[in-house]
Amino acid sequence: MKKIIFLVSLTVLLLSCGHKQKEVNANVSTLSSVKKAEIKNDMAVSMSEVKGSTTGTVDYADIKENVIDKENVVAQENGESPIEHRIQPDKVKPEVIKKRIIKDGRLGLQVVNLQDAKQKIDSLVKWAGGYFANENLKNSDNQSGYELVIRIPSVNFERFIGSAEKGSGKVLYKEIQARDVTEEFVDLQSRLNSKRNSLARYNEIMKKANSIKDIIQIEESIRVLQEEIESTEGRIRYMTDCVDYSKLNMTISTEKDFTFKPEKRDSFWEKLKESIAGGWYGLVDFILDFFGLWPYLIIILPVWFILRRGIKRYKLKRKQNKE
Repeated sequence: MKKIIFLVSLTVLLLSCGHKQKEVNANVSTLSSVKKAEIKNDMAVSMSEVKGSTTGTVDYADIKENVIDKENVVAQENGESPIEHRIQPDKVKPEVIKKRIIKDGRLGLQVVNLQDAKQKIDSLVKWAGGYFANENLKNSDNQSGYELVIRIPSVNFERFIGSAEKGSGKVLYKEIQARDVTEEFVDLQSRLNSKRNSLARYNEIMKKANSIKDIIQIEESIRVLQEEIESTEGRIRYMTDCVDYSKLNMTISTEKDFTFKPEKRDSFWEKLKESIAGGWYGLVDFILDFFGLWPYLIIILPVWFILRRGIKRYKLKRKQNKE
């Protein structure tokens, strides 16, 4: 009997729990629909106010923010993630680093008319906005030519070489080199900014320093930083100049017909006088050198007499032994 009563009670309890759960779900669905309806109504009111307004300014950002806040409330009640977490932020564009390229080259041309070729190069350099860093003229029996060091704006470097190659001249050699110094340039600029910031901090500390010892130490640190900043700035200026202006080592040469040119010599009588004087000076030098050997004679002569006497005794003794 007790078992039957227990089973009946358990069945009634389960049925009541199921009925309450259905009521809760119905309330949640009703609340979500009400919230969504309120959001739509608020949006409609806001848009109607915007369309109907003829004066003043409208803050669309506030309207959008209010709508998103209300939708977030409904989303949280429904167990969903907030809208701002579902909206993907705009992708940040990476910083574009300007390439720093140093271009150098060597070019050799063999031409027929040297002066015409030189005038053409002068015109090309003027057109390209460059200048001659060095200019040498060499002339020999076999050939003559110019050795040139030209600085040309990098934007016109290839066009300059292409124009120089055109013509009746023969290209003897051509070398073009390009070096990417972007990493070094960026590193130098970063170090320069860091040193400038350090210098600014030292200057601020200098204003608050009280003791002579601290002032001296800070001044020394400031001096070292200023030297490093000036050195880095100089390096950056040099690299910028190398990037902006390319260097071209150029030679223009022409072959010449060989012509024998005898060497100019002195007259016969002048040569004879020179020979007689040279012989006389040689004799005088020999005599003077001979008399200058007397210290050696003092040592050599006694040794020579002793050796001669010993050799004679040895020969005499050997002769006696044979008899």
